[in-house]
This record gives sequence, structure tokens and C-alpha cells, in this order.
Amino acid sequence: MRPKETGFTLFELITTLAIIFTAIPMAVSAGQAMLTNNRLTSTANRVFSDLYYARSEAILRNARITVRKTGEHWENGWIIFEDDNHNAVLDSHEKLLQKRGPLPGNITLRGNRPVRQYISYIGAGFSRRTSGALQAGTLMLCDASASNQPEHARAIILSSSGRPRISHEHRDLRSRRCVDS
Repeated sequence: MRPKETGFTLFELITTLAIIFTAIPMAVSAGQAMLTNNRLTSTANRVFSDLYYARSEAILRNARITVRKTGEHWENGWIIFEDDNHNAVLDSHEKLLQKRGPLPGNITLRGNRPVRQYISYIGAGFSRRTSGALQAGTLMLCDASASNQPEHARAIILSSSGRPRISHEHRDLRSRRCVDS
């Protein structure tokens, strides 16, 4: 009796390799999307917590607390300070509470007109412009490499009461842009 030979035929090997090489790009794409989603979520949480911190400090100190971008755009970083003279600029006599550096990678953070330069809270916890007007607006957090796709964006929405919230729902992102308007 001859022993039975085991192994793969050339056809089976080629079929298996074709399936593997077809699945690899899909797995890599899904992994990149997951990393982008996680990076956007953690960055949105960071921005949210800083806004919440500034609001809480305004209430605690019964003083105006301002969050102001430090560069041309919010993604370059921001500072949080006690704004004694209500001008939304950190002056030498005012207390710096926190400083954030640039955002990682290709992430952009842009505000619409009411929140393009700063967000300021008064002692009651409401967001107000330096003129005293209500300050409600949206900061758009996007992955610049994702071509403004809604699934790669988050909106940090500041209500008229000053409370921030994070949204990744398409209805909140549809009319917003990831660049300055």
C-alpha cells in the first residue's frame, strides 16, 4: 500500500492567497477608520472637558473665564484664563489657569463666527461675548485627511446657556464645515 499524500494543490494555494490579499486592504481600511474615530472622540472629549472646566471655574470664582485659541486656528492650542477686564485677551495681571498645546496629527478644530476667536463664561455660567451678547456656536473637529466626511467629524456645540455638548450625528454635521467660513 502506498501512503496517502497530503498537501495543497496549486489551485487551492492560489485561491487561498487571493482571498487573503483581498481581505487585507479591507482590514487595513477598517483599522484606519477605527483609529481616526478614536482619535476624534478623545480629542472632542478633551475640548469638551476644557470648556466644562472653564464654565465650572467661572461659576466657582464668580468671575469671567475665557478660553482663547493661541494660534491662527483652534488646533494650534488654547489657553484658559481669568479675564478680569473682559477683553478676551490674557493680560499680564490676569491669571492663566490652563494651557493646551496643538492637537495631534491631521486634526483640525475650527469655530464658526461666534466662537472663532474665544469662548468666554461669566460668573453665572453663561457664555457671553465681550460685548455682553449671548455666545452660542459650534467648533468643528475634523480629520483633515478624510475630506470633510461626516463620519470623520465631531461638532462641539455651545448652547446659549453656555453648556457644551459633543455630536457626531449627521444632522448636526451636515450644514457645518471643517474650515473657517
